[in-house]
Amino acid sequence: MPPAAALPDFSACAAAKPAMEVMDKFLAAFNAKDTPGFEATFHYPHMRIASYPLQVLTGPGQQDDIFGNLATEDWAKSRWDARTIVQCSQDKAHILATFGRLHADGTEYAKYDGLYVVELRDGFWGITVRSTFAP
Repeated sequence: MPPAAALPDFSACAAAKPAMEVMDKFLAAFNAKDTPGFEATFHYPHMRIASYPLQVLTGPGQQDDIFGNLATEDWAKSRWDARTIVQCSQDKAHILATFGRLHADGTEYAKYDGLYVVELRDGFWGITVRSTFAP
């Protein structure tokens, strides 16, 4: 197999900084178990592609019991391990991300990859699609 081509550097792209800021706000609210806070980083409709069935949220308050499910894993918080913008324009960024799930003592017990689509719409930067390998 030929070696993978190097990705272009999108760090100077107009969407790079605001898209990463949205990702930071999303994870900070998620770690605080602040469902309205992390939902505030979404565009609606919002799509989550992970374990079946596909989730299409048409507004806030439609999440599954995320934190109840994570409690069964003894989850305490998550962290970004890597984030790379792989496509970018003035008003949209596609971000490949790897995140770890941690127990309260800081040990990582799971790691997942995903793709996040972050867009500027109606003056608001938000996540439109999350596609991850997390359950």
